[in-house]
Amino acid sequence: MELSIFMKELESALIERGIPAELAHKHVSSIRRTFTSADLSEIASIKSKNSIDSLADSISTVLKKKMLANNGTQNPPVKTVTAPEHPAPAQSPSAPVQAKRPQRPKPLEDETFAKPAPAKTQSQPFDMNDDYFSHSSEVDNSKGSTVFWVGLIATLPITLALLAIIFGAFAALFIGLVGIILLGILLLIGIVGAGSVLSLVGIIFGVTQLFSFVPAGVYEIGLGVIIAGIMLFVSVLVYNIIIRFIPWLIKKVAKLLVYVCGKLKDLFYYVRKECYKL
Repeated sequence: MELSIFMKELESALIERGIPAELAHKHVSSIRRTFTSADLSEIASIKSKNSIDSLADSISTVLKKKMLANNGTQNPPVKTVTAPEHPAPAQSPSAPVQAKRPQRPKPLEDETFAKPAPAKTQSQPFDMNDDYFSHSSEVDNSKGSTVFWVGLIATLPITLALLAIIFGAFAALFIGLVGIILLGILLLIGIVGAGSVLSLVGIIFGVTQLFSFVPAGVYEIGLGVIIAGIMLFVSVLVYNIIIRFIPWLIKKVAKLLVYVCGKLKDLFYYVRKECYKL
């Protein structure tokens, strides 16, 4: 059995036995740092979950004892002292006074608080922060490994075609969004230029008409102002689309791409895990 699969199965078995998920993950992460090459070889020889279940039973028993002991130390019972019903007889003056030394309470000895064994110093062939770390190739010699890699190579035409479709669609989305930004910039320049020219022409022509025909001049000036307002409104709208909305949309598509890549990675390791169980 592969080391990563062994650790995942052990953590799941501890959780099934009532150990909190955080404590189970922490304990499994701590013990995997102490594995030697002999331990890795022994783990590689495991073919069923019976060995994992027996190991999980013993570990869960110790962890449950520690959890109960910790809960007991956090909330110690309060002892009530009651006065004796009959007072002790007074000692005679002639009787010698014997001073009793106060007895120190014996320290609690609990086998569950045994000192942890010192960690074995050994160079680790895997990344400790990766849940899907890989181990040395000498351990990876199971039948499931051969089935997995042969199946992967045999299905490469299909998987590569699917990956090309998925990433091609994302590439087309990114290119299209960037193209929309460029077209929006050109459209904004055209709207501002054309609107400014039409507005200035209308206002200037209206001013010249004020000396000959006042109503026509006022109409032309008002028309120029209306054109300027429409140009300003459309320019602000296009500006917000290409500067705010499209970049926000690109970020969302990028997050979707990261999510899809993560799911493809999970699918890869899930298929490998199932093949290694053969």
